[in-house]
Amino acid sequence: MKENTYKTPYVRWIVLIIATSAYILSGCSQLLDVSLHKDASHSLERIKETPGISFLGSEVIPIKLGVQEEFSKASGWLSNTEILYISNKNESSSILYSYSLITGQSTMLYKSGQPIITAEISPKKDKVMIHSSASEEGVLTVIDLSGKELYSGKIESYELTFEWNPFNDELLIVSAFTEEWDFNTYLLDLKENSLKELQLPEPFVRWISEDMLVYQQWDENEISLKAPLKSFSISGNHSKTLLEDVYQFDSLGKYLLTIEVAEGENPGLGLYTFTREGIHSAGSLTAPLLTSFSGWVVPFYDLMDDGKAFMYLRAKEQGEADLYDGGFDLMRYQFGEDKEEMVFSELANEPLSCSPSGEMCLYGFQLERVMNIDTKEIIELVQ
Repeated sequence: MKENTYKTPYVRWIVLIIATSAYILSGCSQLLDVSLHKDASHSLERIKETPGISFLGSEVIPIKLGVQEEFSKASGWLSNTEILYISNKNESSSILYSYSLITGQSTMLYKSGQPIITAEISPKKDKVMIHSSASEEGVLTVIDLSGKELYSGKIESYELTFEWNPFNDELLIVSAFTEEWDFNTYLLDLKENSLKELQLPEPFVRWISEDMLVYQQWDENEISLKAPLKSFSISGNHSKTLLEDVYQFDSLGKYLLTIEVAEGENPGLGLYTFTREGIHSAGSLTAPLLTSFSGWVVPFYDLMDDGKAFMYLRAKEQGEADLYDGGFDLMRYQFGEDKEEMVFSELANEPLSCSPSGEMCLYGFQLERVMNIDTKEIIELVQ
């Protein structure tokens, strides 16, 4: 089996961050570099004192864990009222639950004899990809919401990343890394029950159509913070350049997000651009970015309101990340209307996962808090 070697120093740093983040989200969040937000005002007393919040006419009921169970993290939304979360029974056993915030009902979907690293919900929200791990072997399991196993396989790996296809959620891209950060990339086809290796030049890819992936083409011979964004057809094996000098990119539902950084008169100002299928403009916004030893810090974000709005954390001003203590505003950008509004202020830069309707967001490094967007309240998810 052919191995591609991932040598770009800057991207190695990204890989390390991703690996570290996966470990942290499994219960070791204190190891993260919290210098960016350690002085931001969380208003913790307000969080603790907030009563149960109104949610479709009912109060949100916090999770009550089972005997000897420890909350690991939430994994996102199955519907406007149900979430997915992982708990650990002991050091070598994990359980995946669906949970109704309005009834307080937990339903066990999957129990693993190995630690569950992460669980990713499919775009249609009817399947879950589960990554569990033992030693240097990653176990991939796909289930439906009844707990029925749709796929199971093993890949030799030190770390795994995977990406659901939002245009056809029978397809996933899986990138497997060795401890030396060599990588192999695969196409998992659930309909065909097959795992096929792809010859991709980069491991971090996103879907922009059912057949098309995008990636950044890094020059292995030099260190750079920007790179061209290229597309790759999985059926035709051909690529072309979409944009030059992109700092960061991502896919959110059927949107492609690219982030470019201004230089010259206003260095450090980030330009967020949204397109459909990589070519059709869907909107743009600008936001100040903080500098770090490796470049610029792009705060966390998510899609919400069934893809009609973009929620993102925004620094109040440009500056150095290590010295910044101004907190972050939570902003909502409406696609099609080209307008935005502030939803919360004085937050820390921590991950977001918003419900399809946009009424609620999970928030925190373990997604351990619930935000009510309308009432501006935050409560703890676990009792």
